[in-house]
Amino acid sequence: MKFLHKPLKAKSGERIVVEFDKPTKVLMIHSSQFNKYKGGRTYKYRGGFQEESPVEFKVPFEGVWHAIIEKGTYDKPLDVSGSARVEPPKYDTLNGADQNETHTKYEEEYDDTLE
Repeated sequence: MKFLHKPLKAKSGERIVVEFDKPTKVLMIHSSQFNKYKGGRTYKYRGGFQEESPVEFKVPFEGVWHAIIEKGTYDKPLDVSGSARVEPPKYDTLNGADQNETHTKYEEEYDDTLE
């Protein structure tokens, strides 16, 4: 089995973003499972076959995670390239959009007299 992989140290809630140029199997595997994957044994993973790039995985707990892009099988090799990176978590908002700072400094003087 041929594959591309990149180990990434990530914290809980962060996102691992994987980009690739052809439909293929994309996995995120914790370092405790990576040797099982390489050895062809049963392992736990997130992901699967993906048609569109990029793919985002939310990191469930802190550790070293391996972003894996499979390059097909021995019988049917696939010439695929890709990359992976860690990004900060996205925070939920009421409308689902990213939060933007909209505050402006109030320049007028404060009047503390009571009427």
